[in-house]
Amino acid sequence: MEEMKKGRITPRWIDSLKENEIFVFGSNLAGMHGGGAARIARLHFGAVMGKGVGLQGQSYAIPTMQGGVETEDIAPLFEKAKEMKNISLPESFWEVIE
Repeated sequence: MEEMKKGRITPRWIDSLKENEIFVFGSNLAGMHGGGAARIARLHFGAVMGKGVGLQGQSYAIPTMQGGVETEDIAPLFEKAKEMKNISLPESFWEVIE
């Protein structure tokens, strides 16, 4: 697994992307991108206020803020992503899906 994730851990701070990259972030259903990764997505990657789901510019909103969702609840959704060499994940996700 160490070899699989080598070079595929997202940095702690992202404020720029290559042309073909997408910033995936947790949002609320109302699309009020006021804090955390959602705010970064709005300020830097084209997330749209009022749109809580889907592709927006160079970002993709996944609604996670409707109540009590934690990293361990979201990480398993990316289980198949570990097989895809063009996807990077946070270290905390790798720890769960290993």
